[in-house]
Amino acid sequence: MRKLKIVLVGGGSFRWTPRLVCNILENASLNGSYVVLYDINSQMLELTGKLSEKYRALYKSDTTFAHTTDQAEALEGADSVVVTLSTGGLEAMQHDLKIPETFGIFHTVGDTVGPAGLSRSLRNIPIMLDLAHAMETHCPDAWMLNCSNPLSALTHSVTCQTSIKAMGVCHGVVGAAKIYAEFFGTQDKACAWSHTGINHFSWFTRFFVEGRCAWEILAEKGLDAWLALSPEQAKKDPVFGSLYGFRCGLKLGRTLGAIPAIGDRHLVEFLPGYLISEDRLASYGLVRTTIEGQKRQAAGYRSRVERFIKGEEDLPPVASRDNVAAWIAGLFGGPPAHDNLNAPNTGQIPQLPDGVIVETRGLLDTAGIHPFVSPMPKAIEAIVRPQALREALTVEAALEGSFEKALSVMMTDPLLPSVEIARPMLEALIAATHKWLPQF
Repeated sequence: MRKLKIVLVGGGSFRWTPRLVCNILENASLNGSYVVLYDINSQMLELTGKLSEKYRALYKSDTTFAHTTDQAEALEGADSVVVTLSTGGLEAMQHDLKIPETFGIFHTVGDTVGPAGLSRSLRNIPIMLDLAHAMETHCPDAWMLNCSNPLSALTHSVTCQTSIKAMGVCHGVVGAAKIYAEFFGTQDKACAWSHTGINHFSWFTRFFVEGRCAWEILAEKGLDAWLALSPEQAKKDPVFGSLYGFRCGLKLGRTLGAIPAIGDRHLVEFLPGYLISEDRLASYGLVRTTIEGQKRQAAGYRSRVERFIKGEEDLPPVASRDNVAAWIAGLFGGPPAHDNLNAPNTGQIPQLPDGVIVETRGLLDTAGIHPFVSPMPKAIEAIVRPQALREALTVEAALEGSFEKALSVMMTDPLLPSVEIARPMLEALIAATHKWLPQF
């Protein structure tokens, strides 16, 4: 296959870039590619640029690297553009989490849906769309692979407003399948499954382990008894302890007839009743993302990169769990890639609206993307479809700067304890993040 130009948008990230660079360097089909790190922060780019060169030497790779703060220079002639962005960073995110708390909503993650996810969407969608328009000018045939959250809303804004081919990349479902496989004492290759949903809210409608239905095995091992235990007992359980992070989803899934394909911390943000207090979270054994924790983690990432560059500490190459390199190789003549796809709905989930970003299995090859048809049972449709509709309305609100449309999304969110708090909460979020919301 020919040598490719790959652009990493958000290339100054100390969290994302080291892993994405390793992912690219480990893929033999991409050896000799030209990788451009693009970011608005030149100081961070200098560091990730040096890190990339050190990794290149470790891998003895023919791939070359460059970094720039010039968007046009970065995008010109690109074959693939990988996006990892977060407008406003942790400064903005702290408002996403803290303001809903004052209204009685305690987000566990806060990067996808709910008041925090809406706020994050409103400031990131215009930036995402500006990038896509620039791609239409400088690399109109390139594939955009979006790793940024809210993944569905951001990807949808590109596919519904531009001619750019875009997909969302998320390791959540495949990661969940591997955890289940380990629980069953096998490898994910010995499992067969079909999943359906939207990002961070997908469900395995069928899951087989070496030919046996997973539900049968779970029942034999005592699932119902485990679900009845307290969080403390459930976490220490010698049989089911490894599935502790899926316990809320498994409780619900017993009734809905589907196995959760994502961990509880994401899943509960789509559902009522979980995030109403710190005590309620504790009763389900749910742990929250905190800004303080995120800041410590970010400082740790930076420190390790700096020490690695100075030769003071090893930073063993660790590839990203989002296997973007395999996707890029598959799309441009390398081995076809079979993975979890977040792509526009063209009928793969007939129960959801056309055009919204849905999550199913699929294949990527030189002919493009081929999502697998994954019908959604009515019980799952009842909780997923309203979220998909709100996603589409969120995109409209962000692009139009429409307070009323954003309010409609907020007011109908299942996390709200009452509709009366929707307006003051939205007003508070917009006021706190106004410097990233020129459209409002």
